[in-house]
Amino acid sequence: MDLKYYFLPCLLLLAAASVATQLSLPSRHSRHPVLHWATDDNPERVAQVAGFERWLRRHHYRYFTLRLDFVNDDLSKDIIQGVSGDADDLMDMYSFGQMDFMQACGLLYNVAPDAQKMGFDSNHTWPVLRSYLVHKGRQYLYPRSVGPLLYWVNRATFARYRQPVPPRNWTFGQFQRRGLAFVHAANAQPRRGSRQKVFFANAVDTRFMRRSLGLSIFNATLTRCILNDPRYVRVLRLAYRWTFVDHLVPTPAQQASFATRTGYAGPMLQLFNSGDFGMIYTGRFVLVQLRRFYKTSGALALAVSDPPYGRVPSSVLAAGGPAIYIGSAHKKLAEYFLAYLASRGHNMQIARDGDDLPPNPIYTRTRAFLSPRRYPNEFGCSGAFAQAARTIALPAAYSPFVLDSTVTRIVQGEAEAGFMAGIYTARQAARLAADRINRRIAENVRASPRLQKLYTTLVRRQRRIDHWRQAGRAIPPRLIRNPFYRWYYGRVNQNPRDTSGLGVRTHV
Repeated sequence: MDLKYYFLPCLLLLAAASVATQLSLPSRHSRHPVLHWATDDNPERVAQVAGFERWLRRHHYRYFTLRLDFVNDDLSKDIIQGVSGDADDLMDMYSFGQMDFMQACGLLYNVAPDAQKMGFDSNHTWPVLRSYLVHKGRQYLYPRSVGPLLYWVNRATFARYRQPVPPRNWTFGQFQRRGLAFVHAANAQPRRGSRQKVFFANAVDTRFMRRSLGLSIFNATLTRCILNDPRYVRVLRLAYRWTFVDHLVPTPAQQASFATRTGYAGPMLQLFNSGDFGMIYTGRFVLVQLRRFYKTSGALALAVSDPPYGRVPSSVLAAGGPAIYIGSAHKKLAEYFLAYLASRGHNMQIARDGDDLPPNPIYTRTRAFLSPRRYPNEFGCSGAFAQAARTIALPAAYSPFVLDSTVTRIVQGEAEAGFMAGIYTARQAARLAADRINRRIAENVRASPRLQKLYTTLVRRQRRIDHWRQAGRAIPPRLIRNPFYRWYYGRVNQNPRDTSGLGVRTHV
């Protein structure tokens, strides 16, 4: 029998199903315009959309429906759908490097013309974010929430092993000494062949470690990766020692075994709650899940410690939020959502619910944020995150000449993973990371006339900076494009001494 008699009915059936699907979409039957927001599957998102709808009604703005889209919360999907003209109206950007890339692709809408009059310009968020949010007078997003990465401390776990609670601020040496004492006390007299069950922390982050020694991933003009540096080599060796020698944090193999333990938000919080980790390195947003644990296992006695440092305390500031798709048919309506994120209602909801820090820092001084009545076990913790955001935290540096995702893959997925697996020495890993990133920068610059012009200008500026540094002259901040170095040079003058406790040499 001719196959066309099979294919034709199948084709007609699929066409009918497609039409039926389109007709059944909620937006087809809504009396109001329907916008879609691609974001992560966080239980707080539903409450945030509900708060937005109440805000619209209260202010008598034009009403519309905002629907959550968890399926398409992915950069590759955003790009494909954006280029094809079918992306969500609002798309969450999880780093400023991701935002810069999407903007370079021509997929984001510039909200600067309306941001000031609607109250969501860069003056209504954390000062440290302003140079990231606005470039050449253009703004593409407003943060949904902001948060540094610090160590949450389970006080009960330290009390169980008669160990002092970690201090708020500490050096590399103090972290190492206290960690050794903790793991020895918590894993005393293990049986032969038994595996270690309790760790000082779940992870260490080489980003804050090298930055605390004054080393960014890029030079002052963001034109070159400079990880082939003795400071990065020392950081890698220290991370290896804390993992494989001192066993303060689990190895990659041990982390993989933990992944078999399921639970909402992954195994990390489950292990922290049960006492397998004395500390976890993460943001304030984990309160959303920790508070769920309180209902079944009782409230955890919590404290917060900054990441240990070598010369200057440092932390990574996570910040991101929704940007508007330039092809959206409802761009002006989508701006109302950004205005809502800057409103008191949203900021107070973030302050109360624990989903990181409010995007406007003035709301971190409220009683609901600092001393939540329902959770006295958290007193002092949220304030520690706010103080870190004001004093020691900065977003990760990114370069306009290479994708942020490419840098992460090379540094973490190739160089650092290869070093921890014994494939490379620390020096080889540092050189590999720098060489591969710089090779990718050169390829991107050659392929883009727009980048060539900017690159030539900034390389010329970098030569001036290098010459002035060699001559011992102060470098004007206006010449420094890398925000980390503008931040670091201001801090290092306040703390010129090496306080790592490990004899780490540092260079400005």
